Amino acid sequence: MAAYGRNKIKEIRLENPEGLMLKYKETGDVELRNQLVMHYLQYVNVAIYSMRSVLLSNIPFEDFFNQGIIALIESIERYDPERGASFDTYSYLGIRGAILKYARKQNWLPNRVWDARRRIVQGRAELEQQLFREPTEKELAAHLEMSEEQLGSLAGEISAIDTVSFEELLENTYNNFLENSGLVHDADVSEGLLREELTKALGEAIDRLAPRQKQVISLYYYENLNLREIGEVLGVSQQRVSQIRSKALKDLSEAMEQFRYKDG
Repeated sequence: MAAYGRNKIKEIRLENPEGLMLKYKETGDVELRNQLVMHYLQYVNVAIYSMRSVLLSNIPFEDFFNQGIIALIESIERYDPERGASFDTYSYLGIRGAILKYARKQNWLPNRVWDARRRIVQGRAELEQQLFREPTEKELAAHLEMSEEQLGSLAGEISAIDTVSFEELLENTYNNFLENSGLVHDADVSEGLLREELTKALGEAIDRLAPRQKQVISLYYYENLNLREIGEVLGVSQQRVSQIRSKALKDLSEAMEQFRYKDG
């Protein structure tokens, strides 16, 4: 993240952001909205930092930051305080989703990374059939005719694919649930409340993960550690962390697919 620098907009801390939000909704004063933007600016920085594996691409930090600011402003405009939803959750999901959508559209990973992902998945499957167990990193690297260091480096880049794919699933799950519930045009339904229901369902799915999977997901998404740092914490290689994380995301994806159509 440090390689991308920091934004040049000064953050401010409001003593009563909720009160200012109510005042803005009453008056529509753009200056009040600007104060809210500067107060909640931290969410843009946190969202980008939590996705720094995606920032391995050549997209400048400023591009992500600008997309996050636009999403933050849109969240302030759409947010309805009277619905009772938390603006923290509402805005953070919107910011994160906007940044990921932008990254996805920018050809954010070179073809070699996608090719490497296919090779690694296929190679692991071949070895599992031959060995009747999960291959070690040394065995997988040898099978793919690369060094363990090369395999670990690719794991870090490939993690961006899984991150964006899973985030897109969450966004599609939310949109599909809204549509299947027949609430798309219901003004009495808070978008924020539905997002909180999605967040609750995701939390329950995480609780059902195996202990090591839960630990990796927690360190990656909540503590904002990258794969190498998680490996150091757990005493395993980066490639092993990538395997655990991929399996956890697969299990979470299956759980969220069930939530996606529960009212369909």
